[in-house]
Amino acid sequence: MQSTGGPGPGETRNVVIAVILSVLILLGFEYFYNAPQRQRLAAERAHAEEQVQPQQQASTGRASETPAAAAAAPAAREEVLSATAAQRIVIDTPAVDGSITLEGARIDDLNLRDYHRTIDPQSPEVTLLSPMAGRYGHDAFFGWEMRGDGDNVGTLADSRSQWSVAGNARLTPQTPVTLTLRTEQGLIVERTISIDDHYMFTINDVVRNPGAAAVSARPFGTVRRQGTPEDYHFIQIVHQGLIAAIGNNLRQVTYRDADKHVRDVQQGKASEEERLQSMQGDGGWLGITDHYWLTAIVPSGNERLSAYFDSRSEQGGSNDYRAAYRGEWRTVPAGGSVTYTQRLFAGAKRYELLRDYQRDLNIPRFDDAIDWGNFWFLTRPFFIWLLHPLGQWLASLGIAFNFGLAILASTVVIKALLFPLVYQSFKAMAKMRALQPKMKELQDRYAADKQRQQQEMLKLYQTEKVNPVSGCVPILLQIPVFFALYKTLNVTIEMRHAPFVGWVHDLSARDPTSIFNLFGLLPFDPSSLPWVGPMLMIGVWPILYGASMWALQKLSPPPTDPAQAQVMGFLPIVFTFMFAAFPAGLVIYWTWSNTLSILQQYVIMRRQGVETQFDKWIARFARGAAPAE
Repeated sequence: MQSTGGPGPGETRNVVIAVILSVLILLGFEYFYNAPQRQRLAAERAHAEEQVQPQQQASTGRASETPAAAAAAPAAREEVLSATAAQRIVIDTPAVDGSITLEGARIDDLNLRDYHRTIDPQSPEVTLLSPMAGRYGHDAFFGWEMRGDGDNVGTLADSRSQWSVAGNARLTPQTPVTLTLRTEQGLIVERTISIDDHYMFTINDVVRNPGAAAVSARPFGTVRRQGTPEDYHFIQIVHQGLIAAIGNNLRQVTYRDADKHVRDVQQGKASEEERLQSMQGDGGWLGITDHYWLTAIVPSGNERLSAYFDSRSEQGGSNDYRAAYRGEWRTVPAGGSVTYTQRLFAGAKRYELLRDYQRDLNIPRFDDAIDWGNFWFLTRPFFIWLLHPLGQWLASLGIAFNFGLAILASTVVIKALLFPLVYQSFKAMAKMRALQPKMKELQDRYAADKQRQQQEMLKLYQTEKVNPVSGCVPILLQIPVFFALYKTLNVTIEMRHAPFVGWVHDLSARDPTSIFNLFGLLPFDPSSLPWVGPMLMIGVWPILYGASMWALQKLSPPPTDPAQAQVMGFLPIVFTFMFAAFPAGLVIYWTWSNTLSILQQYVIMRRQGVETQFDKWIARFARGAAPAE
């Protein structure tokens, strides 16, 4: 007599393997995704505290250092700015504030007024550019080289040249500033710097030659960074590092690859003169990009450029990253002059702003500063044609939480577009559900002969004209949508600090609540526990997602293999833990998508005359609630 008291050894083994794999997935996700997210948030909080109390922070830091270490440490940004205040031009626009140092005419102090370090609007502004003499230096400068006898190249103006300001010393969108440099070679460079209402500087140089002989000169520009950004953490799907589009060819080198180049040079695997990458082409732009910010030089559009990326080791242990170019040689006639105009973008990578600059200033591929990824044909259309327009439309109506609602609206649009295909798939799933009794009968009849069981199953599918694979279509269709939204939420600045209804204050961050402290009712922070703490941050939206996934499973035909059914039963729990670390916007999208799928599938199944598990529960509840006769 065959025992039916429980699963066999094979089924038990499958369940154990499924549990082990689930645990490995959770641990892997904790290591590769959650840990970097926590590092980023910790860095942001630390930087915000340093900005609020710079003097106290500096004092505390120096007290803990040895005298030698303190002497070698770079000065704080505020100290550098204070020491050079008399030699600076103030930048004051609606979008940015900062200053330009007269040493090298370097743009090395820039804060973004519309963006803050944290979701608190009173937190410090995001600092994009900072003096190279301080910590986390990042600047841009422009200069000139001169060709002498024997094709020897010398410098007319570089990052150390001392400029003087004539007249106005405050740069605003209405008031440009004019700087003057008298070079050692007797030439005069007059530079006019202007800025628009956003993030684009225009640098117009006039090189005058009062001498009796013509001079050959060429322009150059450099964006450089001392070490990685303070809040930097590696994200696999977001490019951070050097970037350029020269001659319409996009080039990208990550900080990690740049660091590897430094190690190769130190270990003798690459020569000292070897650069990361060299490029040539007509027109373009180049610079350094972070997660949400970009600093990029845009040379003259018709200029033949020779550009390069480079990284070198500097004192103090940090690496120096550079994106630079040289323009064409031009002749400055005796008693004459040449004029050259270039631009600098330093600000947030807002799509509509980059798009407008690309169109109006003829900057090739400028909106590719946003990392659309290798599957740009999915991510770009999803954001540009659907998510972003919906968010703008809702904002124009004065509706709050416009970007979160745009996610919900985009889900409805996608469901509507895919409905014809999904409808046929759900019909097939309904038929599969109706065949469950016959399939169970075949399983019991041919339990000892698996091959015969499979043959009879195939005959049943053919007789009933059912394709068991068609139920996978909805999932396959949602995979590219999932990827596109996941990429979009991670790379577009429109999601940064975008609030939603209730407790979600940043759609690009995880749900901040946790079931293990009753969603904030208990004075206990589960994330503070070592090792397991971050895994206990299971918020409301991940739980709702897990519940929706479980409900959707109950509507779908269960696997014929009991072990597979048990494994599938674990998946809502596993994915609840995984999705707890995802951006809240993505979890909201997926929960809403599951909810719509449940409604669609239930209606289709009822129209096919199939009784669902929900119907059985309702009937059972009705029988239990009916009065006794």
